[in-house]
Amino acid sequence: MPLIPALSLPPGYRAQSEDTSPEIDWILFERLRQLSLTERVDRYCAFNIAMRSLGVTPRTCRAVALKRLGAEWINCLKYPEAEPMILDPIAFSRKVIAILDALQIEYYVGGSFASSIYGESRNTRDIDFVIEINRPQVPPLVDAFLAEDFYISETAVIEAITDPDPRKSFNVLDHRSIEKADLFILKNEPFAYSQMQRRQLLDLPGMPIFVCSAEDIVLQKLVWRSSTNSTQQWQDILGVLKVQGNALDQDYLATWATQLGVLPELNRALQEAGFGST
Repeated sequence: MPLIPALSLPPGYRAQSEDTSPEIDWILFERLRQLSLTERVDRYCAFNIAMRSLGVTPRTCRAVALKRLGAEWINCLKYPEAEPMILDPIAFSRKVIAILDALQIEYYVGGSFASSIYGESRNTRDIDFVIEINRPQVPPLVDAFLAEDFYISETAVIEAITDPDPRKSFNVLDHRSIEKADLFILKNEPFAYSQMQRRQLLDLPGMPIFVCSAEDIVLQKLVWRSSTNSTQQWQDILGVLKVQGNALDQDYLATWATQLGVLPELNRALQEAGFGST
């Protein structure tokens, strides 16, 4: 049997999980880099459909909703007698986007949706949107979601708009599929406006969808991780860096990482992804 030559990995390269060797991790991401956008999206959707199919039945509808919303809201919901609809993240996002587009509300999708498309697929518990909305648009927004059989709280929407905390969001829940979206309000901050201006219109199955840029999802997750120290956020960051690599705008990353106070974390992530520091 011929010997397999050892890979020469960049110094500091780190695998995504402890049970994966750096060499296998490098080969896996080399293969992911070869996939087209369509192939990465198909992989992401198939993975999420498989995960949802394992546990969603009429009996679990109430339990899932209870876990996602809490006991105080449970009696506000209704539960299907038939098998619940299982939607992949793209299909569910299209339902939300159709409402936003009809009201001419600007948006982009971020969170694990964006990091999975740009990097390594993982299970998406809910879809994160950033929207640009003002108070007069709230009643039509609430009416539109209710008309499409979503749960939504007008009070929560107003609180998200008036709260200066960029982490504040409101939720919508599709009764039929039990899928949830978190909608964050675009705040009056330079980085927030930069993210909206740099959103990417990606040709995804069914319709084009505005998605946070690869650089901005890395930066946003670095900011989120700075307050949570989340292992999952770090894996998402490394996944995007490993797949996108030299296609990323390094100057943009370094400039905003400096302003956001996460430059040391960015340099560490670049090192562990095999691309050196900025």
